[in-house]
Amino acid sequence: MIPGVTITMGGRDWLVPPLTLGQLRRLMPRVRQLTEIDASMGAVQIGVLVEIITAALQRNYPDATAETVENLLDLGNAGTVLNAVLTGSGLRLRDRHLGEASAPGPSPGATPAIADQRSVEEARRVGDISMGSSLPLADTATP
Repeated sequence: MIPGVTITMGGRDWLVPPLTLGQLRRLMPRVRQLTEIDASMGAVQIGVLVEIITAALQRNYPDATAETVENLLDLGNAGTVLNAVLTGSGLRLRDRHLGEASAPGPSPGATPAIADQRSVEEARRVGDISMGSSLPLADTATP
């Protein structure tokens, strides 16, 4: 399995990996069509959302279809799943609008996959900048 984020959908855990560079190149124009993940989405935006998530899921679940994804997603989990795909791919959702502010924090049902150390390191690289290895400000400040 390709490392990603484990998300519960339809009573089952799914390991959602990031998009490949090829998928990202092909889907980037579609990603830009998304504005919000809420009840105001039209058929085109729902189709884009399903297409992006299906492409990512098929890396770990080759039998996943757009119909399967449509039946797993709802307004309660769609933003979380899309955030997992895009954040893992080096992109970010911003204030529930794509491309405008920082990524939202963890949502219920989403837990990082920490099956190996590489997954943890990848999560650190694609998320907000980690200060974990930096010295505390008090130790680095000069008078």
